[in-house]
Amino acid sequence: MDGKPANNNTYLYVKLGIACLALLIAMSVYVFARPAPPDLMAGLHWRSDWLTGYSAYLNSAPSLFYTLAIGLLIGICASTPSKARLHCTLWIGVVVCLELTQAPLIAARLADWLGSILPTYAWDAIGPYWQRGVFDPLDLLAAIAGGAVAILLLTRFSTEKGDEIED
Repeated sequence: MDGKPANNNTYLYVKLGIACLALLIAMSVYVFARPAPPDLMAGLHWRSDWLTGYSAYLNSAPSLFYTLAIGLLIGICASTPSKARLHCTLWIGVVVCLELTQAPLIAARLADWLGSILPTYAWDAIGPYWQRGVFDPLDLLAAIAGGAVAILLLTRFSTEKGDEIED
């Protein structure tokens, strides 16, 4: 062994598995339940009438699961468990800021400003987020909840105590 607890790999696989499952769930909502998925996923769209009936309940699910997944993936890449939680917290801040910028007053001004300074190819890629995006307080709450779950999982599946004992 390299001085680390034997469960390091197990914890890594658990976090990766949860992150992959969360991404799959978020993408599934866009592909199967939303009437119109984001442009990036339009080719994958296969609408399920059964799930579309539940779209009102599933609308904020992508915010929760994307924040959870990316928070875990960022945490996995950090050098220490405490830095993993810090980076995950910063990710939650980015997600909250992005959601807040979809508020109509901010989005319109941001779209005008960014549309005038960014190259066309860049604006074509990110512009729809502010041009067609809708601020939803439930998305904001879902994103915070997803980030909180990511931090809890990073804490639960942390090897920090084992690392301190081995050092």
